[in-house]
Amino acid sequence: MPPFVLGAAAAIHLGNTNSCIAGYGHAGPGPGPGARPNYYQFCILSWVAIAGDGTILSGEAAMNHAASSPRAAISAFMRLLDQRHAAGGGRRGEERDGACAVQVHQDAWMGLPFPPTGGHPWRSCWKEFSLAHIAGILISHLKKMAEAHLGSEINNAVVTAPSRLSYTDDGKESLSLAARGHAGFRAVKVVDQHIAAAAAYGHHTTQGDRKAILVFHLGGRTSHATIFKFVDGTARLIDTIVDHFLGGDDFTATIVDHLAELIKKQHGRDVRQDKAAMARLKVACEQAKRALSEQQETLVQIDSLLDDGVVFSAPLTRADFEELNHHLFHRALGLVEEVVKGRVEMVDEIVVVGGSARIPKVRRLLRDYFHGRRPNSRKGVEPEEAVVHGAALLARPVAVVQPQAARDLEVEEDSHSSLDFDHWFRGATDKRVYKV
Repeated sequence: MPPFVLGAAAAIHLGNTNSCIAGYGHAGPGPGPGARPNYYQFCILSWVAIAGDGTILSGEAAMNHAASSPRAAISAFMRLLDQRHAAGGGRRGEERDGACAVQVHQDAWMGLPFPPTGGHPWRSCWKEFSLAHIAGILISHLKKMAEAHLGSEINNAVVTAPSRLSYTDDGKESLSLAARGHAGFRAVKVVDQHIAAAAAYGHHTTQGDRKAILVFHLGGRTSHATIFKFVDGTARLIDTIVDHFLGGDDFTATIVDHLAELIKKQHGRDVRQDKAAMARLKVACEQAKRALSEQQETLVQIDSLLDDGVVFSAPLTRADFEELNHHLFHRALGLVEEVVKGRVEMVDEIVVVGGSARIPKVRRLLRDYFHGRRPNSRKGVEPEEAVVHGAALLARPVAVVQPQAARDLEVEEDSHSSLDFDHWFRGATDKRVYKV
């Protein structure tokens, strides 16, 4: 496909909870001068696993496989790639506990179980994948979904990454390898995910010039606070901080612990000792957490929670939820406080990203900290989709979408790239400058 038609480029965001692909395809029967941009987006769960027959699984299938073989699967790998140190569980396959394991090593390689083919039954079932390979498996899954939707091949990609990865050669190379070497893209551009989020609200255009943008990302498993400024089309990073182990899953876990204690008092059973019951309880608590973002009270009800048919039911209010997570909410706000350093007036725009940013208490804490100012909002842009939505805007060809609004955008720290944008976007002459 020629580079200057709709559908030639896609945006990819790999999250710890969900991974998404988005872009602009043609709305008519085929590409051409009269084609209208048609936004598409597909998301999958950020899980990868290997089945007993050696088949590699991704998305929901991998998560379902993890229920029966938890040590044969991995999720939340992006924070491991960001940390670049050992953070995985499991033991090596040689340990004779009847199953192989998942393990992450300091050199960012992960082992997944592989069916024995002879010889020592425990040593033969060890197989390793790099985290770039794991990322590539998810990217390949997403690429196939988008190509099936478009009916054509996608050759180019904008891949978002946490700030620490997007400005280092090592981080960019890992994601470029995932997208090019494992998923088959020909050209890849790695972009700071927070710049992409700001683009979703139009801050990459002239309206964002010389404004300091705070992007607060409260995701499912990690949280970030980043400040940067657009000056004459250049995105300049001011400061960034990350908590790799704070997110929506932690808010859910406090509800699980609270209700597990309540179940123990009511029924004399420790639900924590029953894996199946805990799985049902976690699902119910996640649903309750989401409901409390829209209403003041919800009912947590689980039929046949335990093997003896126990039916559990308990009310949960938004006030209960906020009290249970009081320390975590303030820990999240601490990220913002650390990057802002009390200079509230310095921040011109506030962008919130991630599903947990929907939580009313989080919104109130931010509003109070910024003296009543509210985060940006834009019709059609949801917090959990802002990164991939903005990246899709950066990836769409200028030649066919709003050429009058096009301008150069240079990411100052991003001096090394595997992608020459002059081959991709018309009018770009430097590979560090691209049209958006």
